[in-house]
Amino acid sequence: MDDEGGDSVSVWRVGGSARVAGFAIPAVVGATALFRWAGWVASPGAETARPAGLWTGLAVGVGLFFWWAILRVRLEVGPDGIVAVNPWGTDRLGLDEVASVRLGSWGAEFYHADGFKTTAYALSELAAGTSQDRRFAELQAVLEAGPDTSSQ
Repeated sequence: MDDEGGDSVSVWRVGGSARVAGFAIPAVVGATALFRWAGWVASPGAETARPAGLWTGLAVGVGLFFWWAILRVRLEVGPDGIVAVNPWGTDRLGLDEVASVRLGSWGAEFYHADGFKTTAYALSELAAGTSQDRRFAELQAVLEAGPDTSSQ
């Protein structure tokens, strides 16, 4: 149990320059839209409203894309199991379902006893742009420690 009374859960998210880009690029596009609307306020008309509207739509699209592909992606490991939130969906695994784990190009790969595998994109070298060896070692340490049974 942690200080707040719940079970402890380890969480990993996409890190490095990809996470910075996930915040910075939508912010820059959003600021551009804001400046376009300020231009429309200073000089109302269709010729200033059209680019402002286009930049607003672009800002919403870029923001949603980066949230979907980078900022929402995470890997959670806790006593209830593993939750891998990827861009295309969420996978939930029990700790007893995982036969082995390895680090692949697309993230941590959890191999099931039946031959299937689940990939956690949050530990992807391609997403973060850097080696994920240190973070993968943290994941392995948490998995080897197993669920915290001292408080039950």
